[in-house]
Amino acid sequence: MADIPIVVVAYNRIDSLKRILGSLLKAEYPMPAKLIISIDRGDNANVLSFAEAFSWPFGEKQVIYQEKNLGLKAHILKCGKLTQQHDGIILLEDDLYVSPDFYRYAQECYAFVLGKNRIAGVALYNHRLSQLTEKVFEPLDDGFDNWYFQYACSWGQLWTREQWAAFQIWLEQNGDYDFAASPRIPAHIKGWGKNSWLKYHIAYTIEENKLFLYPRIARTTCFSDAGVNFSYKMNWFQVPLMQGGRGRPLCLSEPEQSRAVYDAWMENLWLRKALNRDSLCIDLYGSKEHFEGKKYLLSSAPVENARVVERFGREMRPQEWNVLEKVPGDRIRLYELTPSSRKQPISKADRKEDAEYFIRGISYPYKKTIFAMFTQETVAKLRKKLHFG
Repeated sequence: MADIPIVVVAYNRIDSLKRILGSLLKAEYPMPAKLIISIDRGDNANVLSFAEAFSWPFGEKQVIYQEKNLGLKAHILKCGKLTQQHDGIILLEDDLYVSPDFYRYAQECYAFVLGKNRIAGVALYNHRLSQLTEKVFEPLDDGFDNWYFQYACSWGQLWTREQWAAFQIWLEQNGDYDFAASPRIPAHIKGWGKNSWLKYHIAYTIEENKLFLYPRIARTTCFSDAGVNFSYKMNWFQVPLMQGGRGRPLCLSEPEQSRAVYDAWMENLWLRKALNRDSLCIDLYGSKEHFEGKKYLLSSAPVENARVVERFGREMRPQEWNVLEKVPGDRIRLYELTPSSRKQPISKADRKEDAEYFIRGISYPYKKTIFAMFTQETVAKLRKKLHFG
């Protein structure tokens, strides 16, 4: 088996560290597993004491206390370099929680991705929400245990030695990458702050035409504890976990055979092949700002100065099934673009359909609660604006 230690990244959240280490103790280890706890220096003696006293019965344990305070970005990048001392690493930030199956999954994925240069890393997390649109995301199920995403993972990931080395070379050459000027980077990523290492890994994945391998069922979930990335605790990114006791090996697809390959906007690139249109911009969420220089556009957004080639409804899930099965309707359109084609704002009726499609099972009492929450948030924003304005 490959030498793949578990690297837990911590700083000053002792309850978070206790929770993730507790979940690691419940996991299945078919072979010895080394645990490395890397703690950024700070006012956190209690975190260091707990880590040093923590008993790890599954192999060697090492605690690294950084010589100086690095900050999240530099800390993660330094931990990534541990890949050079091993076959790879599993990196876990302290506000995660692991599935009992996570280590076996990582070992099997390592054997699968080794030597495959197009795969930039292996995610243990499984997205169920689009961070760009804040709408439900459901990858097409093509019979395999994985799907592909042109988007690096920070909520539990495996990097092989070769994968991290390739990213490190790119980062050294592109440390001044201009996110604001790049049409290839989704808008929500451009707004991430200076502490984000992830936005550079996503840019690398996009610019080098690489993919991350994601599981159908997550092996990590995220508690989103208050810290560098979140100013308050939220549960938006909690996802179902594989319980464990899996009775068969993983059945993993190659990128070339997968029908579930998504770009950074969570749009299924396999639709180009399914529709036999290579020059096709896929925009089912209607969130893309550019047409990518393509001749055709498949979108839920209205477009002016473009010829409608075909129309589809939007009832089946995930969205691409409506196109594949040619569901009748006029919610998704295939356009032939012209130089003057431009997106238009969506109508009130389309916004209502969006809500009905992406928000399910909301009864009247909950609608009242949601409206009250919206009102409170709006008032808070206005007060803040008046106070600082």
